[in-house]
Amino acid sequence: MATGNKSTLKNLNDIILFIEEKFYEVKDDGTLEKTLIDEKNINLNIYVDNPIFSLIPEDIFQNISSTEIKTFLVPNVSVYTFFEEYIPEQNSYFIWAEEKKIIEKLESKFPATNIRHLVENLLLKKNYENCVEVFLHNKFMYISTTKEHKLQLINRYEVHSEMDILYYTLAVIKESNLINETFKIINYGINKRNFKNKLFEIFKIKNSEFYINKSLKETNL
Repeated sequence: MATGNKSTLKNLNDIILFIEEKFYEVKDDGTLEKTLIDEKNINLNIYVDNPIFSLIPEDIFQNISSTEIKTFLVPNVSVYTFFEEYIPEQNSYFIWAEEKKIIEKLESKFPATNIRHLVENLLLKKNYENCVEVFLHNKFMYISTTKEHKLQLINRYEVHSEMDILYYTLAVIKESNLINETFKIINYGINKRNFKNKLFEIFKIKNSEFYINKSLKETNL
């Protein structure tokens, strides 16, 4: 949950999220705290919440043009800044776009920062054989699924209630063919108790390790 307090960023290893043009620091317990960045030349990663992204397998990426990739993401290419990064764990290229005016504003204010996408935290290689990872927010959610150590799906959805979160989670679990498998769910965002209880009820699970809340700082553990 995002708190109403503001703090001045001091730890360069902190994870900073950029959501609705506001900065949030990820705390050790997973909560988000609105923060100020008062040092222009501070060197840190800023993770942007953004719905415009795609993960393209390397063999496909190498056979399509940059123009095709950009127009696949957005129709009005000229008003966007595009980012791409090779993700060796997935043998794929992660591409995303944000409006130029937003990126230029961030780069002007903080020229030493690295601008990244929030969902990149869910693309890191995990040790779980079968897993559903979510980052829950009051207005959106990110979700990724892994089956037999292989990424199956990753997406972002707009949500308005815990029922929306439940609907998308169940749909993704079904699409990823995890219904009849043993898997665990890890939430790196806001703790949604009703959502959690519904999952235990639906899957008739008693093991508390089925659903775990973690901080986004722990995505590589």
